[in-house]
Amino acid sequence: MARLMRLGRRLARALTDTYRPERHYMRGPGPKWRAKHGAA
Repeated sequence: MARLMRLGRRLARALTDTYRPERHYMRGPGPKWRAKHGAA
């Protein structure tokens, strides 16, 4: 029964996890890079 509860918690956490790393990392050059290299 405890294993089933752990599985349920893990499943609920996986389905409700709103953290998406791709939204925060590697979005392209920032303003300092653009200032240094031009607006190209």
